[in-house]
Amino acid sequence: MNSHLSSVALVGIASSFADSEFSLLFDNQPEHIAVPRKLKRYMAPAAINSLTATSEALAHISLAERATEVGIYTSQTGYGSPFYSEFSAALPESADSAAQTFKALWSSERVNPFLITNALNNNLLGISGLNWQLNGDACAFIRDQLGAFGALQEAIVAIEAGECQLAIVAIAGNSNDPLAKWLQDTESEVAEEVTNGATTLILASEEWLSKTGHKAIARLSILASGYHLNTEQLNTLIAEYVKPSHFLSYYIESAKGKNRLLADALASCNVANHHLNSYSGSDICPGIVTSVACNLSTLRKKNHSTGVCVNCDQAGFYSFVRIENESL
Repeated sequence: MNSHLSSVALVGIASSFADSEFSLLFDNQPEHIAVPRKLKRYMAPAAINSLTATSEALAHISLAERATEVGIYTSQTGYGSPFYSEFSAALPESADSAAQTFKALWSSERVNPFLITNALNNNLLGISGLNWQLNGDACAFIRDQLGAFGALQEAIVAIEAGECQLAIVAIAGNSNDPLAKWLQDTESEVAEEVTNGATTLILASEEWLSKTGHKAIARLSILASGYHLNTEQLNTLIAEYVKPSHFLSYYIESAKGKNRLLADALASCNVANHHLNSYSGSDICPGIVTSVACNLSTLRKKNHSTGVCVNCDQAGFYSFVRIENESL
């Protein structure tokens, strides 16, 4: 069990999700931004959600600083690409062998020539960097919950170490995209379309706040992270970090075994809470970054001061993050 207690200023936040019960938990859902056609060619499907969320999160922030002073830390949920629809138009109506099918696909002008670029696991990092012309500290993480936590943690470390003045933390994708379902053997039919979600946090150093006159809207602290909590560790974490005055948001994947222990313990806490799994659409792009956005949205609506987010993935990786609402 790893503990982390330093806090960092949050100066921007936004999400872009398809309409669902889950999307109603956020403050607003911005319209997709316009993207230059040249850049659009290289984009994985979820990139537009991320660019939209990031643009909204940066709405009141100028990126006039040198590009090297802005770091970007991303995580892609699911696989993003390729999809069946990217091949279907080029599939031959009749083929006697796999070799003939492959040859037809390889030579067809109907297959997206940027397919490989779209499928790269750092596509989101590259697209975001190009869109905002950034060349500072950067890192791309995969996949899903651990990736989202890694992006957030790396951004906080970079801010504290002086590697950047502003840090963009962007996650996007769909954990249930067709390729993910096929690999998990949970999807028998080929899906041609998939909805995506994205959340972006903008973190800032104290130096940047002082220099620009901006105020933090919240402060984030990573409280703990690790694998497979035992009963003693779980009780200690909840007693220390989940207080009756807090608002709790939690998302626990595959609540079985030790994950069930965590889910049950959180559900029994005497604290106002959102069990995020219970909202349809919450499994599109889960992760601690998305949970932070949900939690802060509720803190603002209810004029609440402190929130705690807890996430845990199928492999048993958990993370606890505290949010101090500074906008009261």
